[in-house]
Amino acid sequence: MSEIKKSLYSIYEVTFRPKEFEKKIKQIMELFIEYNDYLNNAPFDTQFLSIQLLKYEAKHSHLIEGIDTNDLELLAQDTPTSKKISNYVNALKKADIYLKENKVFDKNLLLNIHRDLFENMMSVHAINANPGTFRIKQVQIAKYYPPIPALVEEYMQEFISWLNDSTPFLDCDNTNEAFIRGAIAHAYFEKVHPFTDGNGRTGRILFNLILNKYQITTKPYFYISKAILKEQFLYYQELSKLDNNFDYQKWINFFLDLLIYQLESNIKVFKNTMNVILRIRSEIIQEQLPTHREIKKIIFEYISKYPIFTFSKVYFKCKPFFKNVDDATFVYIFNDLIKQCKIKKVPGSRHYEFSEIVSIIVDLN
Repeated sequence: MSEIKKSLYSIYEVTFRPKEFEKKIKQIMELFIEYNDYLNNAPFDTQFLSIQLLKYEAKHSHLIEGIDTNDLELLAQDTPTSKKISNYVNALKKADIYLKENKVFDKNLLLNIHRDLFENMMSVHAINANPGTFRIKQVQIAKYYPPIPALVEEYMQEFISWLNDSTPFLDCDNTNEAFIRGAIAHAYFEKVHPFTDGNGRTGRILFNLILNKYQITTKPYFYISKAILKEQFLYYQELSKLDNNFDYQKWINFFLDLLIYQLESNIKVFKNTMNVILRIRSEIIQEQLPTHREIKKIIFEYISKYPIFTFSKVYFKCKPFFKNVDDATFVYIFNDLIKQCKIKKVPGSRHYEFSEIVSIIVDLN
């Protein structure tokens, strides 16, 4: 490190006792196995649900920073999401591709994530963030002063080296290393606070990428912000304890508890959504008229994937399968399914909301 006085310890000074986490990490992996099973084997297409959970990861991530977005913006297929939310989603997607191609963490990866978070945003807030650039001015977080700007580059070089270095984890198997490294990286990144703004979002994406690199999930996205939001006070309290303390044992334990909550919450979403899908599918199968039954099946498959939708979208996606059915009959069957599924019209818009599905996805409990 530079001869300039350091205000933060080196990440290589961080200490932890991995044996003490083995039981909890085993529990986490059992939950991940169940979670992955739902992702891979659900009797409905999970792609849309997975993407919606990713959007809610972005929403929860922004809520931590006091930015709210309504559910219609997030779930409607043809309604633009807020720029901050869509940028978060795109930043995570692009970063995951970059890491797969390059195999290692590097400076460009982190700078690109930060740049993508502010892409095409022209507000003063976004401009002051200096997208894709380490901060050049000192900042203060509560009572904590992160390293001065002159040292940020050095801290980040060492941090990136540590991300790719297996030496600190010689006593860990691959699974333990993934979660412990992820917990430490998440906290230490916030301690360095390398950017003027957007550190929280960048750090949460970084944790996701660490899980991806160690192939913990079968899909590229796992979501942690809902758990952080639930324990927001404790989260910042535990982070503050690391200001001058490089023993990360308690922090790692706390972070692993967040993962358990998040996994249980995500599994609950998939279970409850699956139950709704299967129940209504069984009802549709009992439809007496074959044409009505087949049309309802096709429409239902579509609105299960896109639970906030417009009639025009349903018509153009589903009607071509039934060219011999006149429009009046199609509209009648559509309206009958709307009643059957208790789907409501969104006030002041052209959208319908599959409320039973939406309420499961957006549940904050």
